[in-house]
Amino acid sequence: MDDLTGSDTCAGDPSAAVEMSVQDYTASTEKALALLAARGQRGQRPADVRQARADAALTALIDPSPAAASVTTAFAPGPAGPLTLTVYRPVRDRSARNDGLRPGLVYFHGGGFVLGGPESDSGFLRTLAGATQRVIVAADYRLAPEHPFPVAVLDAQTATRHVAAHAAELGIDPARLAVGGDSAGATLAAVVAQQCRARGGPEPVHQILVTPLTLYPPQADTVSRRELGEGYHLTTELLAWYAECYVPDPGDRTDPRAAPALAPDLGGLPAATVITGGLDPLRDEGEQYALALRAAGVDVRVRRQRGAFHLLWLATRVAPAVQAEVVDLIGERLGPV
Repeated sequence: MDDLTGSDTCAGDPSAAVEMSVQDYTASTEKALALLAARGQRGQRPADVRQARADAALTALIDPSPAAASVTTAFAPGPAGPLTLTVYRPVRDRSARNDGLRPGLVYFHGGGFVLGGPESDSGFLRTLAGATQRVIVAADYRLAPEHPFPVAVLDAQTATRHVAAHAAELGIDPARLAVGGDSAGATLAAVVAQQCRARGGPEPVHQILVTPLTLYPPQADTVSRRELGEGYHLTTELLAWYAECYVPDPGDRTDPRAAPALAPDLGGLPAATVITGGLDPLRDEGEQYALALRAAGVDVRVRRQRGAFHLLWLATRVAPAVQAEVVDLIGERLGPV
């Protein structure tokens, strides 16, 4: 495998403006992909949604996390019933303000808008809450294909507004609330940030976007989609299946609520941290979005993890340093409490 460093630039050659990780994670990617392949997961199109949701191959790559945060459950009134909020609080209360409130982060899980749930990313979020001393609220949302676009967006917006309105009850300072997510969840976080600006609030102070999807074909005609669409778990075939499930009407795939990179104006959005993988087909569109935010005057930092495939940062059993880098960068960008 090769992270294609010499040919993986996107339109306008933004590589000079994208930070590269010090470490090259190609060997870790090879190991993780071999473990997934041994369990029958090579990025192939699932037979159906039930099969996809039953696939537990990824769990073989994840080590249990330390008890860095306590976990409780809350609920937000949603458009079609309660939305589950999983609340991660740092175990050691060493940095809350005198009023007991600390910064917060509303977080949306990945899974192509089809997979995942309240427990998704739980190990990572425990670690992140402990490392950043923030209250993290993992917001659930309804999944496709049962609930196609724009249902997930509506749920994400509703959950964010609820957390902002009830921040003090959750131990969060509403003036220091960020949004974030990974993969499909990063897409939702980007859209929520745009919608908050359009609707006049709430006002997130930051957006954390880990390996975001920001476009759909044909607009997403990038080098990384063309060169990395086979052999790196998140394949062209799998991306097409997720799109068919989530946005079955091709006309919706140019709606900025589905493809946030197509928003006509990115000015005035919260500061952003964008993390991409060198072997991720979504790499270029994530970096293009980061640089478009920067061009619009947004404070942006974008980091490419060299040699990393789409999910490597979750694979703590084979590559703990990848997630550690993600946690360190997020902590640095969010700043002290």
